[in-house]
Amino acid sequence: MKKKNFLFASMKFVLVSAVVLMACSKDRIEQDLNTYESPNQYLDAKKQDEQIFVIDTSGTGPIVGNQGTTIWGSIDCLEFANGDSVDYPFIVKLVELYSAKDMIYYQMPTISANKAIQSAGEIRLRAEKNGMPLQLMEGCAFKVSMPSDSALPNFMTVFYGDEAVSPLNWRSDLSFFGITPLQNSIFEIDTIGYSAFIERLGWINADRLINGSLFHTISFESDVDDLTNVAIFAYLPETHSVLQKVGNNINGIPDGVFTKVLALALGVNGELFYYYQELEVNGSQTLNISLSPTTDQAFTQLLDGL
Repeated sequence: MKKKNFLFASMKFVLVSAVVLMACSKDRIEQDLNTYESPNQYLDAKKQDEQIFVIDTSGTGPIVGNQGTTIWGSIDCLEFANGDSVDYPFIVKLVELYSAKDMIYYQMPTISANKAIQSAGEIRLRAEKNGMPLQLMEGCAFKVSMPSDSALPNFMTVFYGDEAVSPLNWRSDLSFFGITPLQNSIFEIDTIGYSAFIERLGWINADRLINGSLFHTISFESDVDDLTNVAIFAYLPETHSVLQKVGNNINGIPDGVFTKVLALALGVNGELFYYYQELEVNGSQTLNISLSPTTDQAFTQLLDGL
């Protein structure tokens, strides 16, 4: 009996030791991964500025943004959230995102219902008075023209940004926001590009749904890098679509689409690290990535070349 007890005690000691060794080995592997800081501060510093227009008297308009966005509107269409009317002066604010680079800097993916959508550009249009936000009155609209050299008739639809979710989701159904649509939601073609009447202030996108029934996911892992704070994007040149990693996945990539994947993170001392790959997505897959050092100039050139 004593011998059996001794053997059992010995086996138990070996088992516990093995577990401890395995745990230490796992901790050592996790500690060996390169860790990074979030690149949000870097991306924010590169974002397009919000343009501010002070409207202090009536006029014929329009408001014209730095990149050519053109806006026609009337003070008679604006009200406070409680329904009070607005008098002069008031402020109109505009953000313009037309290039893939600017969409990535602003971290504004073009996605609806967890699927990529084709985009001709994104803007954010807001109005305020004395620091209080204004809204469009029920049944009122502003006209917006978004510049495009290749605008196609009956091609793009007005999508509105749902900021209640992160990342932002684009919706074409105004009733989701409690608004009864009265205007045609299809962009028309004018001398500027795409033109439509918008019935809600906020994020606005000239978009269309991408045909197809197969949409895939790219998952990300790494043997050398901790991806927790790494921002990863996918750009689809054919549809000018930008997608962004949520968790460890980028979802909603159409079947057979040529895709450019790029990642960015900051080192502990603020240095830049990146990853870049081009591929055709024919099914859901996992990419094992490894980040390399880069510079602000080199990464900017990469975005310019997308």
